[in-house]
Amino acid sequence: MKIKILIITSLIFFSCNDKAAEENIMTENQMIEFLFDVNLINSSRGFTNKSNYNYFAIRDTVLFKKHKIDCLTFVRSNNFYTKNPKLYLKIYSGIGEKLKKLKDSLNNATN
Repeated sequence: MKIKILIITSLIFFSCNDKAAEENIMTENQMIEFLFDVNLINSSRGFTNKSNYNYFAIRDTVLFKKHKIDCLTFVRSNNFYTKNPKLYLKIYSGIGEKLKKLKDSLNNATN
C-alpha cells in the first residue's frame, strides 16, 4: 500500500505547476484523512465491482475537492512531512488506526 501512495504522490508531484505562491501545508489530521481516502480508493480498485459504484473512475481531482485542497497544497505538504519522518510516521500511524476502526466496524456489522 505504501508503494501505491509513493507512486501516486510522485505522479501528483510531477503533474503540478510549482509556480504558484507559497501556501500553508496540510495539518497532520488533514494528511491522515486525505491519504486514508487515497489508500481506500486504491485498494478498492483491485476488487471486482459487484455494485453500481465504480471506484476506479474516481479521479484525484475528486479527492482534492472533497478535502478542499489543491494539488500544490498536497505536494508542499507531502514534501514537508517527507523531510520530517517522525511526523510522517505519526500520520501513517493515524491511517493505521482509521483502517483498524473501519475493519472493526465491518466485523461488528457481519456478526
